[in-house]
Amino acid sequence: MRLLPHPLLLAFGAFGCVWGAWQAVLPDLAAHYELSSGPLGLMLTAGFAVSLPVMIGAGRLIDRVGSQVGIALTSLMLGAGLATVAMLGPLPALVGGVILLAAGSGAFDVAINGAAMGDETWGRPARLTLLHAAFSGGGLIGAVSAGAVIGAGIAFQVVYPVLAVVLIGSAVMSLTGHRRPVVREGAVPRALALALLPLAVLAGLAFLAEGSLETWSAIYLRDALGAAAFVGALGPGAFHAAMLVGRLIGAGVAGSLGAGATLLASGSMIVAGMVVALTVTSVPLAIASMFAAALGAAFMVPVVISLAGQRAGRHAGRAASYVLSLGYAGFLLGPSAVGIIGEAAGLRAGLAVIPVAAALVVVLSRTRLVRG
Repeated sequence: MRLLPHPLLLAFGAFGCVWGAWQAVLPDLAAHYELSSGPLGLMLTAGFAVSLPVMIGAGRLIDRVGSQVGIALTSLMLGAGLATVAMLGPLPALVGGVILLAAGSGAFDVAINGAAMGDETWGRPARLTLLHAAFSGGGLIGAVSAGAVIGAGIAFQVVYPVLAVVLIGSAVMSLTGHRRPVVREGAVPRALALALLPLAVLAGLAFLAEGSLETWSAIYLRDALGAAAFVGALGPGAFHAAMLVGRLIGAGVAGSLGAGATLLASGSMIVAGMVVALTVTSVPLAIASMFAAALGAAFMVPVVISLAGQRAGRHAGRAASYVLSLGYAGFLLGPSAVGIIGEAAGLRAGLAVIPVAAALVVVLSRTRLVRG
């Protein structure tokens, strides 16, 4: 009888916890270094830019050493980035830590999704959605816990080493689980790579909307709407709560509506939610509207990854690397676009990139790209 959750569930949950807490204390990190939205966005973008080639290499690493070792190594890389940021050294050291953190995050994302897609049990749409729900549940716990820490007046930097310990635990659990044989997938055929490109575009738009809302929600609530520190942390907390709910019911929704209709509904909810969130001055109403937008975003990435797995067959691990790596261009463009526009015209204008990206998903959901 298994007394602990499956190592993959723990890995996804730990990953979500890291990002939820990171987003909750990001305003404090920016304030410590006196970074406005523009420089902060550029620093985050630099990190995600480095993560792209690292993610491609992560797919090959999994092929060589197996998913368990791959998860352990990439989690340690992510933990090292957190430890570097925790030192609060000179600004160049911070930039280096953020780059290491983002690169480790991208590699870890590929490792856990590749492991799931290469597993005949967890690769099924319903089970894959459950894993993404574990990420969102971890994000909720991380955001609320970090918000409680800073709300109690505790130094925000203590959050980072705690997260590193969580990742070490995830790495240990991955290595102690039942070892699966290493499967050599070989290169993704050119025709398959071309067929996956539309899904990579959709993943990029989904990640742009999702990542921008994750990253900037706490800063928007605290700086633009004047919310207290703990209330500001409820921005990413509400995001992950909505993602948890959406991903728990996502498989049923996608199964009933189909991929195209699910993406149509998802994009429409994001547009409606963000229009309200960016036009009101009430903090509770803004949080509720962000919740609605995040609920729509919850369906996007699992649907895209599931479609990629269906098209990839035995190349599932490399397909995860391919689609997620190209999709992470959304994380590359999103923080920078929000930050630069926010520097020039205010954070409300910067966050308008989220409903714009969602509107593009709505348009693409009605084309043959999703079905072809």
